[in-house]
Amino acid sequence: MGRILTASVSSLLLLGSLSAFAATNTYTDADSGFKLKSQPSWMEIGGKNFYGLANKPDKKEASLNVICAFTAKEVEEATGEKFSTEEFLSKYKDLQVLERNELSPDKVNYKLFMPDPYEIKADNKLSLAPKELLDNSTISISTNKNGKQPYVYLHIVDKGNTDTLKSLRRSLDMQIAITSANNMLYTVVSTFPLPNLQAQKDIIEEATPFSKKKVRSEFTDGNKDRLNGYVASRKAFLKGLSFFAPVKDTIPFGFNDELLGGRIKLPETWAYAQVNDDTIDLNIPVKITLAMPWSGVSEFLAPQEKTDTETGKDDTENAPDKKVTDAAQDRENIENIPATAGARKSLNKEDISKINFQKISETAFFASSKTKDKNTFSELFNNPFLTNLLIDKFINEGLNHPSVKEYVDFKKINTKSNFSNNYGTIELSGNGSVKDNFKFNLNANAMVTPQTFGLTAYISRDEKKMDPELEKIFGSIKLRR
Repeated sequence: MGRILTASVSSLLLLGSLSAFAATNTYTDADSGFKLKSQPSWMEIGGKNFYGLANKPDKKEASLNVICAFTAKEVEEATGEKFSTEEFLSKYKDLQVLERNELSPDKVNYKLFMPDPYEIKADNKLSLAPKELLDNSTISISTNKNGKQPYVYLHIVDKGNTDTLKSLRRSLDMQIAITSANNMLYTVVSTFPLPNLQAQKDIIEEATPFSKKKVRSEFTDGNKDRLNGYVASRKAFLKGLSFFAPVKDTIPFGFNDELLGGRIKLPETWAYAQVNDDTIDLNIPVKITLAMPWSGVSEFLAPQEKTDTETGKDDTENAPDKKVTDAAQDRENIENIPATAGARKSLNKEDISKINFQKISETAFFASSKTKDKNTFSELFNNPFLTNLLIDKFINEGLNHPSVKEYVDFKKINTKSNFSNNYGTIELSGNGSVKDNFKFNLNANAMVTPQTFGLTAYISRDEKKMDPELEKIFGSIKLRR
């Protein structure tokens, strides 16, 4: 899995301004043998052997739930031990006995019930959690069943040490729920941000003596509501999972965008994140999908170092220190949150400078929108000749605007517009550099009808050429009228 969890958590916190969306649906991964009846979500992320949803119960910060699937061969390569569902269930029963008698779980002597195999390391297929988080957290273990499916829970709550947790923008609560079926190992990873206690204490201290009690009460209620929402999302995700014997998937890996033609295939080594957003304009909802080779996802999304403005929380807060059931862990975590509330920092110029653009080799971007007004873009087709001229002028002036050039400097820009018969296309190609760090090439195609809009874009670093299969996919995408 590499560093997908670290990357995803960072990206969710960085993209906190987007709104919630989506309807309930069922996601099936035939190759990996799992099915998810998912609750409404804000963002979905997917790869060949993982699938996840992000939720924002308070419309500010996001929780992430991801299921990852591993074959017996991958588990054996990572642990050096034979793996089977039969052995897993046997060790699960042994762990239950130890839990009931409050004995050390180490007596089971089973690597998969320990945090070490899930530490992010080079060539470790089970990589899920960064070493700095595991080294600076309180970790508890418990067993429970979700329906008939047995799970072992590793509950990881960091101690908020800002000097050591450099790659995490906020203190985290992480749970790894481990289970097995049909000789596959499944890990359901759930993370959500914990309140920034120090910042909240500062807010309370700034209140007047007459308002401190009220402010403290509001923070307490806010924290509990927020955390209850995160825990509810965690439980709903687990409840929606079911497992079956893996079969060869006949549906190519990729994502769905009905306006761009339905199923869009991606290379099997890629991952994607998809968001539906209506914050630009309530009448113009936009579906946005970002895809790239998943080996580069974490390097792109995770800041290279912690921001100076970030503050931590007291080491003794929010950390369970005994073996309890999963439900009890969740209750303990909520009840131990002090009477304070979080203050999220939005992505700013300093944050952007810390994103590790150097690791990007190629990325693809897709967007589509169907407006509520059937004639939203109809004026573009009233005078196609004038539209072509204005669009070319607008693109060139926009990409050379000082606010754009502060981050991206285009050296060469080629545009070509064609509007006729209520269908318009805008082709854009060029090259430039990002903050003088590396050169890139851009190829984009925008498509417009009176009511719909679509965009595909491919960005590669230096002289990297688009894969012929991917080029064919891009060439086949047409906007539905």
